[in-house]
Amino acid sequence: MNKKDKLKKMWKSFVEWCKDIGGLIIENKRITILVLAFIVLVAGALIISIFVGKANKSKEAALMTVEEGTEETSIAVPEEPLEENAYPEINALVNQYYQAMADGDIDTLQSIGSEMDEKAKIKAQKKSEYIENYQNISCYTKKGPVEDSFVVYAYYEVKLTGYDSLAPGLNALYVCRNEEGNYYINSDEQDETIVNYCKEISMQDDVVDLFNTVQVKYNDLKASDKELSQFLDELPDLLKVAVGEELAKLEAPEKEETETEEVTLEETATDEETQEPTVIKQVKTTDVVNVRSSDSETADKVGKAQKGDEFTLLEERGNGWSKIEFEGKEAFIKSEFLEVVSEETVEEDSDSDNDTDTNAAENSPVSGTATVKTTVNVRASASEKADRLGVCYEGDKLEIIMKQADGWTKVKYKNKTGYVKSEFLE
Repeated sequence: MNKKDKLKKMWKSFVEWCKDIGGLIIENKRITILVLAFIVLVAGALIISIFVGKANKSKEAALMTVEEGTEETSIAVPEEPLEENAYPEINALVNQYYQAMADGDIDTLQSIGSEMDEKAKIKAQKKSEYIENYQNISCYTKKGPVEDSFVVYAYYEVKLTGYDSLAPGLNALYVCRNEEGNYYINSDEQDETIVNYCKEISMQDDVVDLFNTVQVKYNDLKASDKELSQFLDELPDLLKVAVGEELAKLEAPEKEETETEEVTLEETATDEETQEPTVIKQVKTTDVVNVRSSDSETADKVGKAQKGDEFTLLEERGNGWSKIEFEGKEAFIKSEFLEVVSEETVEEDSDSDNDTDTNAAENSPVSGTATVKTTVNVRASASEKADRLGVCYEGDKLEIIMKQADGWTKVKYKNKTGYVKSEFLE
């Protein structure tokens, strides 16, 4: 890897760090991330120029990163120097923001900023789990595009839980004054005029120099603390996984409240009335057809069925494939080449002590509990099209009633009888 590639990689790592720990909201046309994203392009080019002795062309390199066809802003961009900690109200706002970020305090973040969606709230809360506090916060400001607004470049050093070294970072924030006269961090979608203004002001030499200075500090930290450096590299993925898991839980129905002790008619029904019968179908092929390892025409071919061959149908899927029992294993055939030749309804009797008949052999009872291997739906009957009773997550325990030959396991779920695909249980 040459010197330029190494510098690009270090810069990318720094940018990811700022986004993950700094709390920027990544949405189209939101100023906080637009400013940072633009600076990534600008400073990414500039830092290479500086290290190879071409600092005098940094402005030209920055200008080359502007997208072609972008309309020029109608707001004049002043050539004024960065001001450091010049506005006590803004300093107080930014310090409050980072304190709320460290605490995962969503109420405060929304009271001093824009409304957050569920994903942004989860991200903020998950980030706070890794953060002990923010220290040495400084605000570098430029006048904003509208009256009494500012583009704020907030420098900080963050103490991560379990690590002694402080990690430097820099965020770009768009600060405005609201109707009550208070400053707030504006991350709402903005029009092109404001976006272009923020882009241009972030191209100015003193802003680029500031980002380069922080980049050097960040690189020095990673070189001196290998353990923390490794964690910083892993942190983006840790956050993505954590946020993804929480979002998945939000999409599932909320868990039902604990049921009362009141006895209902459904709870007092006999086993024969509450247990649904299993229908086992025999199918035969209508033509010579390939048998595959999964429900795809590109899947491995495990054999070939001749016209008239019969199989036990395990599952008929909505994508045009059917799962069958083939040579003692599960395999797949296109449903259009199958036709049902017989159906057998198996009535299960959990009170019977006779386990020697054919039905019992095909549906061997399994006692005890099973552990859920991954997030899975619990269905009202043994079909992927059946009503969903709820969702179980990895590590949940389910009481088994019966493991069936059709690939489903009958379980007890919240005092009800439900069905879960056997492949998701262990």
